[in-house]
Amino acid sequence: MKGIFIIADGLGGRPSDIDGKTCLEAADTPYLDALATRGSSGLVDPIGPGVRPGSDTAHLSLMGYDPYEVYTGRGVFECLGIGMDVKAGDICFRANFGSVETSDDGLRLLDRRAGRINEGQKDLEAALRGLSIPGTEIDFLASTQHRGALRIRGEGLSRFISETDPHVIGELLHPSAPTADVPGAQKTADLVNQITQQSYELLVEHPLNQKRISEGKLPANVLLLRGAADCPDLPSIESIYGVRGAVIAGGALYRGVAEACGMTYIPVEGATGGLDTDIVAKAEAVLNALKTYDYVFCHLKGTDNAGHDQDAEAKKAFIERMDTELFKTLIERVDWDSTHLAFTGDHCTPIDYGDHTVDPVPVLFVGPNIPRDSGTTIGIRVAGQGGLGRFSGRVLPMLLGYCNWAPKFGS
Repeated sequence: MKGIFIIADGLGGRPSDIDGKTCLEAADTPYLDALATRGSSGLVDPIGPGVRPGSDTAHLSLMGYDPYEVYTGRGVFECLGIGMDVKAGDICFRANFGSVETSDDGLRLLDRRAGRINEGQKDLEAALRGLSIPGTEIDFLASTQHRGALRIRGEGLSRFISETDPHVIGELLHPSAPTADVPGAQKTADLVNQITQQSYELLVEHPLNQKRISEGKLPANVLLLRGAADCPDLPSIESIYGVRGAVIAGGALYRGVAEACGMTYIPVEGATGGLDTDIVAKAEAVLNALKTYDYVFCHLKGTDNAGHDQDAEAKKAFIERMDTELFKTLIERVDWDSTHLAFTGDHCTPIDYGDHTVDPVPVLFVGPNIPRDSGTTIGIRVAGQGGLGRFSGRVLPMLLGYCNWAPKFGS
């Protein structure tokens, strides 16, 4: 057997999206509809009913882990996903290039994403190699657009500290402070505050930022740090199920979660983690990976980007691209006598709200061991009447179970 696990980030929606329909329901998806007629659908609460999921905790739950037990923060997944070496004791952060101005009271936020900077980030990364505090090792890598990841290595550090990003334009950057009375928290918060100030000093006069200002653009002159995390203790999926998996994802977070679960990252040229990602290249990568691996996890981010931008037409158009560029390819070229597929989202991102909500997300299973239900399409209402019912998390374990790889619980 082979398994394909596809997550369209932020797939879920509400009837307020487009004329009484979700974007998924409004989209023209003949190939997804064809799969729906051959499989069974349902609703999945990514973590549990009434729980508003983050992308990291939702992915952990959908992959079969209890996020309440294993989650230590997002930063470690960002660092792993960008290719950093992470060891026990390291403290990891997700980072943004931000824009700030000086004031008598401190650094004041102008933009959390430095005008969505899309060029020159590697030059800024090089400048930030100058971050230096005695007794610690600091490593920063830029990712896509304004995003990056930072790792602190040293003795006696703690993840129990607050972030520096105020999230509100015009506010002062927040000084990091301990969030729990535990050893190392004050030390780590002090390090973060020093790193923040040093990042400003290293970037404020950088030639790239001088050029951006001359062009009327916002400078990328500070690092905003959040999501402090240390290494989680995750048994690999291979150790539980005895199967090898691969991950295809443009976003560092999703690659990082999958790698923490023991999957092997497959790089794909053109996989941007955005609306412009090369879905055709991802489809080809899935097919190629199935030749070597038992299952493949493929992540697509564009649905969520459009949802956060509150752009219903962009979200609908991206779903239609997935249909013709991914699902059409899989229908035509996968051996469906020996392959099972699960398709869902990690959370709902309704257009009118523009952020994650507690709503369940449609899920579809297709394959030789899946009893067909009466559904002929996929959407929130049809899925609510589907043969899978409503359940919480654990979509990947279900997929592996249909492939007859699940270990027995009990005798």
